[in-house]
Amino acid sequence: MTYAVLQLHIATFLFGLSGVVGQLMTLDVLMVVAGRAGLAALGLLLWARIRGIGLRASRAQLWRFLLIGILLAFHWTSFFLSIRLSSVAVGLLTFSCFPIFVILLGPLFGNGRIRYGDFVLVAVLMLGLRLVVPGSLDEAANLAGPLWGIASGLSFAVIQLLNHALVQNEDPVKISIYQNGIASLALLPLLDASMLPATVSSLAQLVFLGLACTALAHTLFIAGMRRVSAQTASMFTYLEPVYGIALAALMLGEIPTAGMVAGGVIILGAVFVATRRPENNVPA
Repeated sequence: MTYAVLQLHIATFLFGLSGVVGQLMTLDVLMVVAGRAGLAALGLLLWARIRGIGLRASRAQLWRFLLIGILLAFHWTSFFLSIRLSSVAVGLLTFSCFPIFVILLGPLFGNGRIRYGDFVLVAVLMLGLRLVVPGSLDEAANLAGPLWGIASGLSFAVIQLLNHALVQNEDPVKISIYQNGIASLALLPLLDASMLPATVSSLAQLVFLGLACTALAHTLFIAGMRRVSAQTASMFTYLEPVYGIALAALMLGEIPTAGMVAGGVIILGAVFVATRRPENNVPA
């Protein structure tokens, strides 16, 4: 149990670090996402070969992988746009509202039902988001980052709901290989030579983001999840923004305001209540 919790902590730390690395990088966001997804797919493919994980997929599965892969490309693109247009804290906290979207969209996927208390959670979440958004709502520049973060959370919720049925019968590593690979390929037509890493430093950052913050983190998280309860694993959802914001403060000098901290507490509190429902214990 202790070793599993350590694995989950390391994985969550790396997930939180990904936002900081993305903020440090000077590469175009599309290149960052395509490189991250492609390198993650390659890293996980190597792990699958070592572990003897089968990768055969039916035609129906391939169509679902295609859809989720495209959604994953949008999810990561919107997340990195959010942190670049605002800050790591804003990007992580607005993304962290995804469990609320899981509740609201769940009935469309045959997963649970909406309760009256869920509307209270949405109202509380909106209050938290308002505190997180910097400055006046009348200025588009203040809204761009948070709105991209919310879009990132919404798309991640849809991914989680679509993946729910897949993970019942398939190895999560196999699913991630297909989805990351498709996400990378989906973005290739949007790239050009000018977006490629031009320095050793930018290439190293991209490799670290894809292999350490994605492939390794994902592998550690799956390994840890298998040895703890679903509720314990879901608790690490709240640690990702905590790690990420702390790292951004140390490495980037992005010190959150008092209002942002208060908003973050409210958002994570609403998410905590939301994930107490058994059908919504879906870890990030």
